[in-house]
Amino acid sequence: MNIDNIIDLWSEDVKMDSTELDNESLKIPNLHAKWLGILTKERQKLRRLDIKKKELAKNLGDYYQCHMTEEELKDFGREPYLGKAPIKTLLHTYVDGDTEMIELTLRVSYQQEMVDTVEEIMKAINGRQWNIRNAIDWKKFTQATV
Repeated sequence: MNIDNIIDLWSEDVKMDSTELDNESLKIPNLHAKWLGILTKERQKLRRLDIKKKELAKNLGDYYQCHMTEEELKDFGREPYLGKAPIKTLLHTYVDGDTEMIELTLRVSYQQEMVDTVEEIMKAINGRQWNIRNAIDWKKFTQATV
């Protein structure tokens, strides 16, 4: 699933029939369950990416400090680092600037955006009952004045 799929799904789910507000009210638990499932899956993906990022940061730190054995280098898929090992205060610059870390950081950011989007949708679903109540009150008010 990507952000466009989420937005397309929500574009369909957000529609309400103003003539069937009672039915729209009854749909709220189903919408909540559907989007809670999506949110849970997207959060799990984000947690896995966060763990993967921490593992990569540790491995890159060892790599740039030349602390990896030949076997570890082989598993890591890199040749030995031939540069001078950075001082510890600059190590994060090497790790954060590594191409693999940049790509993973972008993936984590994208996944965080997906989680944030679904959380906003959940807020809208939780507020849907108030919107329906306001619509009913408005109909009562406008029909009473006629």
